[in-house]
Amino acid sequence: MTDSAMSALDRLEAFKQSDEERSNFMKELVDKNTTLLDDLKIAKGDLSHEITSRRMLQDRVQDAEAKLKDTQDSAFDDNLIRRGPVGGSEAAHRLLDNIKHYVQHYDGSTTWKILVRVYTNLEGLLAKYSYIGFHEEASSLRPFVAGFTQSQPLFDYVDAGYGKERADHKIKEQFDLFIDNIQCKHILLGIAHDNGYVPTLDAFKNDPTVASRISLLKPISKGREYNGLPFDIASFESIFRKEDLPHDRPYGKHPRTLPPPRQPPPFTPVPMRKRATGKDLTKRRPIYPGPVWLNKDNQRVDEDLGEPSEKSLATLESLVRNHKLCNDHQLRGSCNNPSCRYSHEPALDGEELIAFALKARRTPCGGGSKCRSKLCVLGHQCPYGLSCSRRATCFFKKLHMDDQTMDHEYEETETNGTG
Repeated sequence: MTDSAMSALDRLEAFKQSDEERSNFMKELVDKNTTLLDDLKIAKGDLSHEITSRRMLQDRVQDAEAKLKDTQDSAFDDNLIRRGPVGGSEAAHRLLDNIKHYVQHYDGSTTWKILVRVYTNLEGLLAKYSYIGFHEEASSLRPFVAGFTQSQPLFDYVDAGYGKERADHKIKEQFDLFIDNIQCKHILLGIAHDNGYVPTLDAFKNDPTVASRISLLKPISKGREYNGLPFDIASFESIFRKEDLPHDRPYGKHPRTLPPPRQPPPFTPVPMRKRATGKDLTKRRPIYPGPVWLNKDNQRVDEDLGEPSEKSLATLESLVRNHKLCNDHQLRGSCNNPSCRYSHEPALDGEELIAFALKARRTPCGGGSKCRSKLCVLGHQCPYGLSCSRRATCFFKKLHMDDQTMDHEYEETETNGTG
């Protein structure tokens, strides 16, 4: 075979190989195109589903008023909460009536559908109620929430969980959802106690069309940065508290009688209660070292120091507001820390010293009921005893012994526990 013939055969073979590669490439393109078309079909189906869902949502919120409330503290009146489900239902009906009456001055309509969302940290609120001694409210809160939610179909009391930012996030997202919805006629926000929402509202203050659709629920204490905002204020005094919850736990067996820190009530003397042994501890200074009392099961129980009068509680509250007093100096008589950061003056005595000792017992002792130190100033039992409504989450959850009676005094010959 001649060289020219061989060259032609080689070229023919190269053409065949090229045609085969081209055919494979075209087949690969067709396969990829088929896959892309299938993906596009699925994406179109998903998009159609999302569009349908959005339209359904818009239909549900047609003619709705979005009311968003941040309830890190309790906003509702104590008397309503104490009535449980009945109080919750009444609160919802009062709120509905108040909102209907309020929105009438915008267009005179009484046919608006009212959508209410209340956001709170439910466990945190329960913990605070128990901490400050509002035990009746603590036991009634969940039934109240159920009654509130069940009484109106568009009312929801939502537990946002721990952390203020969780409720904040939900409120801001709900606000963004409704503010751009032309079907939403008006938004009433219960946020004016918290300056953190001001930047969100600031963007709308110079737009009269949008600003006229926003109102703020009158708070107990208004954040200063809201003063420059043009939004209307709504006040529903028959439903909500008129003052903030106390920020601290009261002393003694009658926690609801603790006067507000800044406005103590007129002094009405309350005689000091004697200890079981009949001794008046107002004359004992320092309080520690003192006897270590045990119950019949040899568990440590705190010595009964008596119950201070309201005047002594108010006096101590005024002192600790400006000075953090030293436990060692006040309760043990001396402080061995030359660089102590706490105040040693004034020296407490009498009922004020007893009140300060009860304040120190709010912190549970690490040794618990096994502690045998005569110098320990911390608490060895829950101050609310068997009536504590938060045993599982209480700071003293391991110190709810059934017997809190001072049965006998610890003797040094007994095995020593933690101090």
